[in-house]
Amino acid sequence: MVRIVVDGMGGDHAPAAVIKGIKMFFEKGAADTNIICVCPEEKFKQEADEIDARLIPVYCEGYIPMDTKLSLSIMRNKDTSMHRAIQMLKNNEADVAFSAGNTAIFVSIAVSELGLLKGVDRPGICVHLPNLRDRLTLLIDAGATVSPKPVNLYQYAIMGSLYAKHVLNIENPSLGLLNVGAEPGKGDELRQNVYKMLVSNQTLNFIGNVEGHEVFMGKADVIITDGFSGNIVLKVGEEVGRAFKSMMLREINRSISGKIGFFIARNSIKSYVRKTDYAEYGGGVLLGVNGIVIVGHGRSSPRAIHHAILLGEKIASSRFFATLKEHTEKWVPVS
Repeated sequence: MVRIVVDGMGGDHAPAAVIKGIKMFFEKGAADTNIICVCPEEKFKQEADEIDARLIPVYCEGYIPMDTKLSLSIMRNKDTSMHRAIQMLKNNEADVAFSAGNTAIFVSIAVSELGLLKGVDRPGICVHLPNLRDRLTLLIDAGATVSPKPVNLYQYAIMGSLYAKHVLNIENPSLGLLNVGAEPGKGDELRQNVYKMLVSNQTLNFIGNVEGHEVFMGKADVIITDGFSGNIVLKVGEEVGRAFKSMMLREINRSISGKIGFFIARNSIKSYVRKTDYAEYGGGVLLGVNGIVIVGHGRSSPRAIHHAILLGEKIASSRFFATLKEHTEKWVPVS
């Protein structure tokens, strides 16, 4: 049985979107997965009119609003839905913890409470991106560590490759380093040092540098970068998809022929829109912490919550986390 604890107050539209997303999961999810929802009692009961036997409420009156700034007082206050979710994961009362709340605070709580895996220096957020090969590309880091050291990106490469193999079932995942050019000598000192580290590890399927225009082409199964540029890539990719959808609908509505064309191609267009929607992928996985932690988008819809829970179920059911811990002695580069 998989147990997933969800921060019921995480996100711009919580708790309504969270509860609806959980209900969607129960309609389509596995029968042996339980969801633990941490939420103030009154707010939970307002939204959860019909409670599935697999939905376990844990009442916690405190929660962290989305616009809260990270501070020492926030970290010390353990009586919040976000803290409680991570504590349940730490105490082995859950297998996965998920929140669509304030990312900086959730990541900080996870690192503080769970600690990092042996040998890991900094965590990284791993997100799923669609590509033209009709499969997924993993991008690490999407915002956890904005000023990393070379060893951090090296470790993202190891963790991302293991994730691609054990969660996405890619036998020999290709690995790329996001850079400003394809040649080995390109980029700043950080990327040049990381390149040398990756070349020296013969267990990795390192294919070299990947440029920005190749991220969505499917050139690499795993792409590593710093959290600053990774977060920009992620948000630009999300908004390009949304903008293209809006422009396409506007052009369709301008003429009869456009409306007829849409009617004929509507299934293909809907499929495209779905693949480029962040809600299809649920959230990012916080790699490097001592537990399975999924970070959701602040504006997560019920569908995004649903897919984040599905992702957590998939990871918990795989050998990924156990394999990750088994590799800790092997993926620290020799100095």
